[in-house]
Amino acid sequence: MSMPQRVRIKWPGQRQVWLLLTALVVAFLYLSTVQLHINGATHPYTNDVGEIQNALPRWGTLHMPGYPLYSMLGSALVTLFGLLRVEPAAAASLYSMLWGALSAVMIYAVAVELDASPAWAALGAIAASLATSLWADASLAEVYTMTMALLLAALCFALRFERYGRRRDWLWLAFTFGQGVAHHRTVVLLAPALLVLVWPRRREALRHWLPALGLAALAPLTYLYLPIRAWQGERWLYGAVGTWQGFLLIALWTNEVVANVPQGLAAWLERITLVLRLLNDDLWLPFLAAGLAGLCALPWRRDGWRRPVALTLAWLPTVPIALLVWEGRVTDAQLAAKLPLLVLAGVGLALGAQRLARVDRRVGYLAAVVLTALVGAEAVLHRPPIVAVTHDRTSEQMVALGEQIAGVKGDEPVTLMALWGHDYWTLVYAQAYRAQLPGLTLVDHNADMAAIARSERLMTFSKTFYARPLSWWEERLGPTYLSSPAPGIVEISTAPGAAPATPAGPELDLQNGVRILAASLAPEAGGQRVLTVYWQAERRVDTDYSVAVHVLALDPPQGATDILSQADRQHPVDGWYPTSRWSPGEVVRDSYLLAAPPLGMQPVAVRVAMYRAADGGFENSPWLVVPW
Repeated sequence: MSMPQRVRIKWPGQRQVWLLLTALVVAFLYLSTVQLHINGATHPYTNDVGEIQNALPRWGTLHMPGYPLYSMLGSALVTLFGLLRVEPAAAASLYSMLWGALSAVMIYAVAVELDASPAWAALGAIAASLATSLWADASLAEVYTMTMALLLAALCFALRFERYGRRRDWLWLAFTFGQGVAHHRTVVLLAPALLVLVWPRRREALRHWLPALGLAALAPLTYLYLPIRAWQGERWLYGAVGTWQGFLLIALWTNEVVANVPQGLAAWLERITLVLRLLNDDLWLPFLAAGLAGLCALPWRRDGWRRPVALTLAWLPTVPIALLVWEGRVTDAQLAAKLPLLVLAGVGLALGAQRLARVDRRVGYLAAVVLTALVGAEAVLHRPPIVAVTHDRTSEQMVALGEQIAGVKGDEPVTLMALWGHDYWTLVYAQAYRAQLPGLTLVDHNADMAAIARSERLMTFSKTFYARPLSWWEERLGPTYLSSPAPGIVEISTAPGAAPATPAGPELDLQNGVRILAASLAPEAGGQRVLTVYWQAERRVDTDYSVAVHVLALDPPQGATDILSQADRQHPVDGWYPTSRWSPGEVVRDSYLLAAPPLGMQPVAVRVAMYRAADGGFENSPWLVVPW
């Protein structure tokens, strides 16, 4: 009788264990800060986040250069997460987080390919991955984590091809580099580094040029996704991708770089200081410098200069870009330009620490302690500012403002215009995926305002007028009339407003050509109240009057302490509609949000009037008093 054979279990090797540990540590920390709701922050990190959160669940397309591969894979993943009841905004962030974890794995792989031990490679990869920009991009729905993963993959396969000359590494290099350039044009800056690495194997490369070319050609073919989605009738599309002209404009587009060359030594020093500060916010400068220096601490081999030169060429072009990409403020383009420098610094930290350990074991122990302390400090200090960005719910204020319209629109169709960007993305997301703002038509500022105004009531947020003033509306509508149906909301019309059918509250002649037809108070959440005033221009008013609104503890007030709060405006309608623009007979509805009274104070009334500057002081109209 034969004895049963002993089953031998094949345990993971050291490399696999450290790789898994790297991925798990980074993914865990990223998951602790990932954004789970529609973006509300206006930080440069979040410039396009709301657009991506809306595009992926719709299988839509993004801004130039289109990012087709990112969009296709992301839409598939968001759809899959949707089956598991994960909200689209959270799913889009998790998609970015997965690319971020893969980027950490690729930093590890590059370091190991450069002969770093797995433990040192893991420390360097985690340290780089916890740099603020990389961590933030992995916590938000953004494209840059995929950019870094493809860039590092191309570099890793180039290193492998340079060492072994294997056909499969050459083909993988062609594929990842092609996809990287198609995804984000800045990946092409890696080409000189790849050329230095591949050059000794040029004969092997030329032998397999045809399949490599075919794999590289798959990248531009991904752009067919854009017109296909247009032909399928998808509405969330950036640009006219259903036409040849619109498609080629995006497919052939190179990433826009707003180059701003500093003028003079002082300007150069200011710009350099700014970039150094941004880099220090990511990875403290001594560690960044040590990491870049560590790229030269490679084990000596034949042609030992080649790899340090290639690695330097991989990050060096990012420096002038970070210096020259300037729009008068820090933008997402400038924050993203320095990412290759950070990931390669992580590789260099691993290589440099290992070289020190080989020189002296005690120094190696010290290097391990320092790198571990760096990782711990990054985890503690970088996390709070990222949480502040990813947990920002400011956008909910826009949704709350939009919901106010439901209370004033009645049965009439209403279109709300929000500027393309954070406001518009928030509203359409809330309507599509949270069942909010029912019955409200949402458009951005590119819509035909004249056509909308002819058939529906047209409204926008009061703050829109900072970017699109009254003159902008008049260019599109002709004579334009404003009113405020709710606090923070402005209605735009092509005809003067009329008196309410059933005016409520007292009225008063202000003796300046304006009459208050009606005024009323309505309770709001949190103890606030809304004052609604109907003004009427009895004649043309040549003076621009301001509005005074006072909440009173005593009527009439005997002093400043009797005025509990104020809601004054430079002009009616949230300050955007001067009285000198009113037509005779026009009725202007106006709304004022009154703060809750201080604790223990009970208002007795609200008074409202108009006033103007006169003789170094102010001239008030009569006051209309509305009981609280």
